[in-house]
Amino acid sequence: MEIEIFTLADFAQDNNSKLTVVGTFDSIYAQQFPAQHPACSIACRLRFASKEAGDHSFRLRLIDADGKEIIQPVEGNINIGIPPNGQFASVNFVINFNQLRFEKTGRYSFELYIDGDWKSGLPLFLHHAKK
Repeated sequence: MEIEIFTLADFAQDNNSKLTVVGTFDSIYAQQFPAQHPACSIACRLRFASKEAGDHSFRLRLIDADGKEIIQPVEGNINIGIPPNGQFASVNFVINFNQLRFEKTGRYSFELYIDGDWKSGLPLFLHHAKK
């Protein structure tokens, strides 16, 4: 399994296996804390080799610098069929978030697990905006 895309964006959508991603970012500036971010999306595109066909699980966590979960992990299953091209199959998924709450400045991380194994981390920095 290869990760082709794993990003945080203002907006993302999967439309008939075409992934649209708008406005990727890794920092949020807020006037005060706790802060809420109105909306964002995690966009992910995974590529599986033909020998990896079958069921796979995923888990997405959002944690703070201390490893504390900020939200309930998002979990699901992916069924990868035998690739029509005989080589690989790609799958997109988008997870949308509304009103994410951050208690303090610092580093946060989205962590992606596939079949229980950590595959990638995506940092998100929360900054206090200068007035």
